[in-house]
Amino acid sequence: MDKVKNNKREARFVSICLAFSLLIFAGLFHDLAMGAYKAYISNNTRMLVEVLLFTTAIFFVAYGNILYQVCLLGFYKRRDGYNHASRDVLEQRYLGKAPALTVLIPSYKEERKVNWQTMISAALAEYPSKNVVLLIDDPYYATALPDRVRLEDTRLIPQELQAQFDIPKAEYTAELAGFKARLAGGKLNQANELMALSAHYENVASWLDRVASNFMGNQDLASLHYADRFFVETILHVPASQHRARAAELSEMLANDSMPGAAYIERQYARLVGLFTVNFTSFERKKYSNLSHEANKAMNLNSYMGLIGKSFKEVSMEDGTWHLYEVKPEAADFTIPSADYVNTIDSDSLMTCDYALRLIDLMERPENDRLAVVQSPCSSFQGCPKSLESTAAACIDIQFRTHQGYTYWGGSFWVGANAMLRRTALEEIKELRMENGHPVYIYIQDRTVIEDTESTIDLVHKGWRLYNYPERMTFSATPPDYGSLLIQRRRWSNGGLLILPKLFNYAIRAPKNLALAKEMFMRFHYLASTTTGCIAALILMLYPFGDVFSTVWLPLSIAPFLVLHIRDLRNSGYHASDALRICAMNLMLLPIVIGGVLKSIQQIITGKKIPFGRTPKITGRTAAPAFYSLIAVMMPVSYAVMAMQQMAQQHWAQFFFTMVNVAFLTYALVKFIGVRAAMEDMLAGVMVRWRNAFYNAEIIQIPTNVQSPVPTPMVAGQQA
Repeated sequence: MDKVKNNKREARFVSICLAFSLLIFAGLFHDLAMGAYKAYISNNTRMLVEVLLFTTAIFFVAYGNILYQVCLLGFYKRRDGYNHASRDVLEQRYLGKAPALTVLIPSYKEERKVNWQTMISAALAEYPSKNVVLLIDDPYYATALPDRVRLEDTRLIPQELQAQFDIPKAEYTAELAGFKARLAGGKLNQANELMALSAHYENVASWLDRVASNFMGNQDLASLHYADRFFVETILHVPASQHRARAAELSEMLANDSMPGAAYIERQYARLVGLFTVNFTSFERKKYSNLSHEANKAMNLNSYMGLIGKSFKEVSMEDGTWHLYEVKPEAADFTIPSADYVNTIDSDSLMTCDYALRLIDLMERPENDRLAVVQSPCSSFQGCPKSLESTAAACIDIQFRTHQGYTYWGGSFWVGANAMLRRTALEEIKELRMENGHPVYIYIQDRTVIEDTESTIDLVHKGWRLYNYPERMTFSATPPDYGSLLIQRRRWSNGGLLILPKLFNYAIRAPKNLALAKEMFMRFHYLASTTTGCIAALILMLYPFGDVFSTVWLPLSIAPFLVLHIRDLRNSGYHASDALRICAMNLMLLPIVIGGVLKSIQQIITGKKIPFGRTPKITGRTAAPAFYSLIAVMMPVSYAVMAMQQMAQQHWAQFFFTMVNVAFLTYALVKFIGVRAAMEDMLAGVMVRWRNAFYNAEIIQIPTNVQSPVPTPMVAGQQA
């Protein structure tokens, strides 16, 4: 992944492609302007309308095309000019007082392995001390037996991990205390200390190897599921090899008689303690009726954030529910530790071992005191054998690069799968809301299903900045089938329109300068691209333009983008042919994206929030709604009919364009969805509708000659 070695050369190549694209689009829009002028002069209203429609579609296409290239240019410029902090600098954090860190993992009905892996990755992210909190959002009193079993198992994970980490923590805490005693007593022997430290680092590596071995069980690495293999290799084996390298480095110092100072030795002991100083807990907001029960990830996080640094007592109410009341620490049942930084990470995501040290080091620099959010946008787990999953992963990995460009041009957005958040920034944007008669604090907006995006505008409005770290340090699962991908992409495409007014309000109030122009160029596209993309696609695919709109500028305008996209894929570890698969997948997802945009419009009209649709993470296949399955089957058929009509009318340019769409849609149906799976989902949808119609049908009373008894009025206190 990220195979590029010469960033300057890549930036020059992108600049050349960008210059060509600007010239080509200038020529295209010149021709369209001339066409509009001729239609106006000749009083040809239909032609004028068609030119304006076509120009609108091409404008949206050009906007996205140019923005992609501008982001890519920013990506390479950032990589060329960025200097990472050395390990020696990062490890200084182990000496002295480090800012308090809490890692929050929102979880809803996840499998045990998913939660366990994420908690382990958070715990192994190096930092002097941290709290790792699993925010369990399942119903507190589960009714179904499988749900109860899973919930009880989930509640045990923090306790099991605490016991596992406490043993080496106690050992290395004692070793650190012993070193300090020897140093204070003047009995320090550097050679003995180096020898002991080398052995300790070897032991830490062996501890990680045992964790990996227990996780794999009787399987070897090659036979694991690709996501599990990634977990073992990246989260466990990589730090193990780094600890062995440190052990070898210490042994080499000893062999070369290159004795470090006492501060270096103390730092190594402190680091060993810090590797295992983790406080594992869980929290369930749904236990307490005076906390928010809104069914979304944002309110799960908000509920806990509102408690940080405070002490609480649990009170059982007369109606059988529990309330949580803030009290003084001495009267409390529990205290939520304070935190200078809160790191959120989804329960299907993993962070590398240097994640916390690097991000907090960046945020603690004096010049970054107004950085509110620092993140490493999620990349995908590598090695997926499934066609759809691999193609979706390629899109995610390309988005990592565009997000780097957003930062370069001053338009970063908070991407909610993971983020390091500054508490003081969150306190500035919090709002108070009443829910069921109880006050709740809102840090992350839940008005839309893309809650992190709206909170971005809240932060920049308050003068805070956001930053994408230019290294891949977090990784996330990709939806494995059409049904789960549908839910994810429909959610992603819903909400941008709702946030646009807030963006415009920010732009009106912000100082007018070149920086704001660049920022708005990036931010407007981020919020509006799903809507504008749908408009452009529908115009170009459905409106019967004549061959008069066929121009050499169109294929020329696509060429630079396609060349860069293929190059981007190859530099990210994929194949050139994946570009065609991405086209097929995006065309397949078009009705779903339109559905998400329509949900935004529905919320604008009705004022009612759209329910948060969590991406399913199940072992089997996620069924798609029958409506979308029907569309997936009918689209290639409809386009084939349209192509035959265009051929009969000898509209050859349109015929070629339509046949390309037929090929893409057919490939998507067969390879990504599966004809059999689509038919099963359609049949299942029909059966559900029939069953609901049958059981919910109006009951018709059949008249009889038998007189019903008159009901006797119930006396107060009498049971029915």
